[in-house]
Amino acid sequence: MKPFLPIYFVLLWISNAESQTLSLTPSNNAVNLGERVTLNCNAGAKDGYHVHLQKQIPGNVPQLIIAHHHSFTSPVYGPGISTDRYTATVNAAATEYQFIIKKAETAHTAHYYCTKWISSISAYVFSQSSKLIVTVDKFPEPALLVFPPYTDDNESKDSSTLTCHISKLEVSLVNVNWLIDGTTVQDGVTTSNPVRESDNTFSMSSYLTLSSKDINKDRLYSCMIKQEGSSAFISKGVKLSQC
Repeated sequence: MKPFLPIYFVLLWISNAESQTLSLTPSNNAVNLGERVTLNCNAGAKDGYHVHLQKQIPGNVPQLIIAHHHSFTSPVYGPGISTDRYTATVNAAATEYQFIIKKAETAHTAHYYCTKWISSISAYVFSQSSKLIVTVDKFPEPALLVFPPYTDDNESKDSSTLTCHISKLEVSLVNVNWLIDGTTVQDGVTTSNPVRESDNTFSMSSYLTLSSKDINKDRLYSCMIKQEGSSAFISKGVKLSQC
């Protein structure tokens, strides 16, 4: 039986790891500006480890918002996190944690996770993400600029790339689409992750790469962005024949 023991313990480890799951609900949550938000984390069995709420914007490492434990008289807050904006509670069985945003702001639009150290596998376990969208009537208009390829010598290149630079975004969750003569295109599109600027707005870039044979200098190339929680904006676009 000895040859089977390592396999047995591997299967036991996998089974144990799979049983140590966390869940965060709701998975999608849209609230109005100023509303109270509650995220519910099922942390499994009661133990000696803290449960954390973490916030993530695309392309960035998760940010610790708040940590709680059944032995705490009050939660612990991450660096720079205001106690006036967040709080947390835990049920008597120490299995269900509630993380509360007291008044939703547009800056709260992001992905959230609850996390916990699991000693049996010596690792932090993350819940699935919960997307929070704070809705407003309309965000201030961002700046969208479409730039033609760096060279108009398309005859000598296999492909050319147009750039849409986007700035003054209020939130980090943004959908970007490219349009040719008003029709959405999917192929050849790549988009960067948003970057937070010094004024707390976000900027990003999107690129449309077309083969030389597909480029028509008289067609209108534009990009459209929609910030989660508000209306869409479309750039003025460019015609390569006018560049």
